[in-house]
Order: sequence, then C-alpha cells, then structure tokens
Amino acid sequence: MNAIIIGGGIIGLSTAYYLQEAGWDVTVLERGDGSDGCSFGNMGYLSPSHFAPLAQPGIISQGILWMFKQKSPFYVRPALRWDLMDWGMKFVRACNAGHVERSAKPMAELLLLSRDLTAAWEHGGEMAFEYSQKGCINYFQTAKYEKGELDNVRMGHELGLQIEMLDRDQCQALEPELPPDVRGGAWYKDDAMLYPNELMRQLAALLEKRGAKIIYNAEVVDIQKDKGEITTVRYHKLSEGVTSSHTLTTPDMVVLAAGSWSQPIAKMAGEYLPMMPGKGYSMTVDSPHQPLRHACILLEAKVAITPWAKRLRIGSTMEIGAMNDRILFPRVQGILEAVPKFFPGYTDDPAFRELADLEQLKQKIQEKVWFGYRPLSADGLPYIGFAKNTKNLMMATGHAMLGLSMAAATGKLVAEMAEGKPTSIACEAFDPKRY
Repeated sequence: MNAIIIGGGIIGLSTAYYLQEAGWDVTVLERGDGSDGCSFGNMGYLSPSHFAPLAQPGIISQGILWMFKQKSPFYVRPALRWDLMDWGMKFVRACNAGHVERSAKPMAELLLLSRDLTAAWEHGGEMAFEYSQKGCINYFQTAKYEKGELDNVRMGHELGLQIEMLDRDQCQALEPELPPDVRGGAWYKDDAMLYPNELMRQLAALLEKRGAKIIYNAEVVDIQKDKGEITTVRYHKLSEGVTSSHTLTTPDMVVLAAGSWSQPIAKMAGEYLPMMPGKGYSMTVDSPHQPLRHACILLEAKVAITPWAKRLRIGSTMEIGAMNDRILFPRVQGILEAVPKFFPGYTDDPAFRELADLEQLKQKIQEKVWFGYRPLSADGLPYIGFAKNTKNLMMATGHAMLGLSMAAATGKLVAEMAEGKPTSIACEAFDPKRY
C-alpha cells in the first residue's frame, strides 16, 4: 500500500511515521524547503491544558475590543470574501458553553495521547529534542483573569488533569531567579515542552533512513479523481531556479496535512474545509544562562514563553485574514512590552535586552521576528479522518496553535483509520464530515 502525504510539517511527518510503521510506502510532498513553517517557529508546547477549543464564549466580544488596539494579540482583517464570512459565521455559532463542554473531553484525550506518544519517541533513543515534563504555568495579574482561570481549572480537574492553583508567593518560589510580578497562577503539571526545530530535523531524517521519500519545494497544483477516488496528484518542483512538473499516480491513500494551505488543495479534490489562516509571531534569542525554569503563559497579554537549555522563545498574536509577508511591528512591540510587566527581571537580562531594543528591532525585524500561519478550523477542533466525497482522501489539518501538541496522536489515528483498525481514542468530534 502506498500513501501520498501532502504537507511536510509536524502533522505530515507524524502521519508518515505511523503509516510507515504500519508497512505503508510513504511519499511526502512539502511546498517549502523543510527549514521553516509553524512546525519550526512554534513554542514547543505539548499542552493537555489547552482542552478548551479556540471557539468559546467571550472570545467574540473580547476580539472586537482587541481589533481597535494596535498592540493587541488578536486581529481579524475584514474582507468581502465568501470563505472568511462562511468561516466567521460558523465560528460565531460554535462560541458557546455547550460546544466547550462537548469538546473538552475529546480534546484532552487527543492531547494526552499525543504527549505520551511524543515522549515515547524521545525515550526510544532514536531522537533527542529536549523533551521535559515540568508543566506550564498560566500567570494572571488581575481578579478578572483569575476567575476565568478558575473555571478552566475546574474543567481540567473534571477531566483528570493535574493542576495546582498558586498564590503570588508560590509563583515566585518556583522562579527564584526571575520572580514574576503576578497575583497568582495555575500550574498545569501534565504539560510538557520540547525544542521543535530539533524534532523536525530528526524526524525527517529518521523517516528517510527508513525509506520514506520526502520531496521538498513541491507545490501541489492539481488533483484528478475517478469514481470518487484520487488517481493523480500533480506537483511543481522548484530546483535551482527551474520549475518542473511531476505526477504521482494510483495512490492507495492521500493524506492532506498541509496546514493553512489545506483548504485550496482540498478544493482541487472537490472537498470543502471551513478554515482560515491565523498568523502568529515568535522571537528566539540565545541564552547561555537561562533564569526561567518553567514554560508559561501571561494570560492578560496572551503571550507564551518557552525556556530551553540555551535559548528563550517568546510568542503570541492571532491575525486572521489573507496570507501575506507583512510583519506588523506594533503587535510585535506589544508582545515584547508584556514580558517585563510580568517578569521585571527580564528588563536587565542580556538575552531579553537584544529583543527589547525596539529601535534596533524595527530596523532588523525581518531577520529577528519569525511568523507562520496556524490552520484555524471553524469550531476550534481539528479535522482528522476520511473526507466527505473522496474515498481515498484523509484530512489531518485544522489544528490551530496545537499542531505540535496534537501531531503524534493525529498521525497515529490517521494510520489506524487507514488500516481499518479501532482507533486509540474516540474521533467523532474531529470528523471532517461534520460540515
């Protein structure tokens, strides 16, 4: 049996891993050169704490207020486009308490399974990517955000997650070298982190060593079907400035794992995925001495911080709209200004000072600031499973900012479905045919 996987990010490579493990011949088509994308620039979180879908009560009203602030973490670029309006209407309908309650359990199961599978990769000895499970601390400075976090903690406890509420002194005791200026925090102890750049490099190398074919700079341009099955996938490959056309025929299975580029590719196969790209930014600096001990999220600012052994990454924002290469400096500035408000000690830290020099950053923003697009489904749940109108097409996309967190489990579930086996967890909530 042979499979074509469209997309060589962490979802596509994880799917290739488990299909290959099941005995499939695998070809991966990746539109980039394998050195960038959300799978590289993300925060490296494995986050069972993120069991609540992106579509939830309050996000619309909060988002509207944020749209009028240049430095806010959320922005929707208005446009008279049918796909944006359709996605928006479906998203609004999903922003209710009932949807969150129904989604929390399947999301938590998917996230926990993925964390355990990813840990097994590291512990198996074939890859090493700075995996550690020290949890993630959600810090808050105001009573309003404390109340919201208590609601999340209540749901987490009902799902069996290990969560400890912390007061100001306890937060500072966990970070003795960089005490946070906060009201308190919620310590989600099931969360883990890793260095995604290393995972991507090593996973791709392992797959190729085992016989998978990964074709970079390969952009899918056409999909042909016959009697409800994909028969041909045509792609253009750019090599040394020359574009050539290639064709793959008679696949037993095609898996669409192209992230934010999945919707137009699905359309080539006669499928519709309500999905929009959400741009996010991150900045990484080398830090020989790392004072911060735990990954954390600054709730009021919606900023995430990841401290690896010798580097620090700061990330945030969600810009929804058409893809472009623009970097909005005020939003980057908003991310950086939030950090010392929570961690005053970072003001004088050499690792952070490099980024906090806003004038220098503005001049060199293209080289210092990374951005990528998260694939946002219309209800905040990923699309995992068989397509609606195409027998040999499976979807593995729409994971928003949780692609890394859900990658290993998504790959395993796709392989189990392709083999016709019972799945490790219930998957009905992620069925692409729900729209």
